[in-house]
Amino acid sequence: MGARRAVALCCCFGGFLQYQLGDWQRAEAELRQAVTLYRDIASASGEALSLQRLGVLLTARGQLDDAMTAFDEGLFAAERAVLRSHCLTRLYASMARNRLAAGDIPAAAQHLQAGNTTALRHGHCVTCDALLLPEAVRVALALGDIAAADLQAQQLEATARRFGSHAWQAMACQARGRVLTVGQQPELAYHAFYEA
Repeated sequence: MGARRAVALCCCFGGFLQYQLGDWQRAEAELRQAVTLYRDIASASGEALSLQRLGVLLTARGQLDDAMTAFDEGLFAAERAVLRSHCLTRLYASMARNRLAAGDIPAAAQHLQAGNTTALRHGHCVTCDALLLPEAVRVALALGDIAAADLQAQQLEATARRFGSHAWQAMACQARGRVLTVGQQPELAYHAFYEA
């Protein structure tokens, strides 16, 4: 039918599903196609979210610099997006994870702070918070602040309980497992990771 917006949406979600299924080559191709299609139809929100997902994929593949390039392009698109705050919050959360993977803890903390500031300024979105909180736990633990990590994990657990999302519950259990591991409670950590 030539509905490029619908095709772009399918490429974006399909690419992220392929990433989750482990077909990273196909995922990358679909996400790059989504970026191109969204640019062609001047949908900045779609472009920014596709670039965020592409950056997540590239980070997971260890292509940290390429991922940061995608995130930077995503930030540029997000600034003119209708869903600006949602796009920015997700991008900053993903950038924090990327910088942790690079071993750059100060930069990770900076990106996390930018995500928190954006979320606070525009009113917290539950979905965006559910993506930001796991990174907040990681950053707090990397900074050696177990109390802050525990608080963030509690917030994520409360959100997961309130909305009953299995994916969010898994993220909350994983975050709790991280806190317990650093807190030298291996048996409880194992249980949390098993639950995740």
